Amino acid sequence: MTISLLPRRSTRGFTLAELMVAMAITVILLTLLVSVTGVALDGWRISRNKVRASRQAKASLDQMSRDFEAMVLRTGSNFEWLYTETDPDEPGPPDNESPNAARILMFSAVTDRYEGDVEGQKDKGGDVTGLNYKLLYKDPITNDYDDKFNVFALYRNLVDPDETFENLLEHDPVNPKDLDTKFKRYEANLGDSNNFVCENIFELTVVFTVEYTELDRGRLVTRIERIPIISTGGDSAAETFRFTGNGIKVDDGENVPFKRGRISSVDLSITVLTDSGIATLRKANFTGSDRNRFLAKNSYRYSKTILLPQP
Repeated sequence: MTISLLPRRSTRGFTLAELMVAMAITVILLTLLVSVTGVALDGWRISRNKVRASRQAKASLDQMSRDFEAMVLRTGSNFEWLYTETDPDEPGPPDNESPNAARILMFSAVTDRYEGDVEGQKDKGGDVTGLNYKLLYKDPITNDYDDKFNVFALYRNLVDPDETFENLLEHDPVNPKDLDTKFKRYEANLGDSNNFVCENIFELTVVFTVEYTELDRGRLVTRIERIPIISTGGDSAAETFRFTGNGIKVDDGENVPFKRGRISSVDLSITVLTDSGIATLRKANFTGSDRNRFLAKNSYRYSKTILLPQP
């Protein structure tokens, strides 16, 4: 008989307590990993939204800046050269319309007139073009007003100098028409894809700065007045602003102290919604504080001050 003097190897496995401890440690590690990943994804999503919104804002504000910097204003007549209003047809889904959607009608010596062929074969010598800016709620890809794919979008309709001279510049010094009436013929084509500027523009606000002089105790004093064209601005805001050769009119009022003033600058402010914010607005209804919280989370606001040429 053979007797082994070597010790026997233990065949003991993990106990239930050890397995439970190991599983608990694994769950904790996975939870931490998921949390860190979620925070990283949220940070990436916020950064992506900010970058996209800033690019959209830059595209819109840069385009409008170039047009305002070349704006054409003439004095010495009763013709209208600039008209801005808070759009009565507020764009947007039912109960979630844009609260401030400025509509701008103006004249400008833009460089993309004649389809960008300035001093080329298409250039017939004109330099004054008519411009119409407006926010629309539509599908910019299919050009349809399909609620499923509609977005807030900024459109810019440019009328070349020849048409501007024939249809928009005034030829009747006795009974001139206002710009709103004369631009009606171009309203139907405003939402064409070739007039598209940028999407996700939820709000467009315009504030004019007017400088004027008045007599104060026997001295001429220069004063500054800021006129916001904002439907939600309260008593200090206006709904319409006109510049004619005879002076400035606010809400069609003639007796404003700055009637003979000059527009020194304009402040443009836009609110850009995120893609997810647009999708939420299509199917949700926000009111009061809920709306403010939604906009604070899903939108970004940008502004720019533009110095204007003087007539």
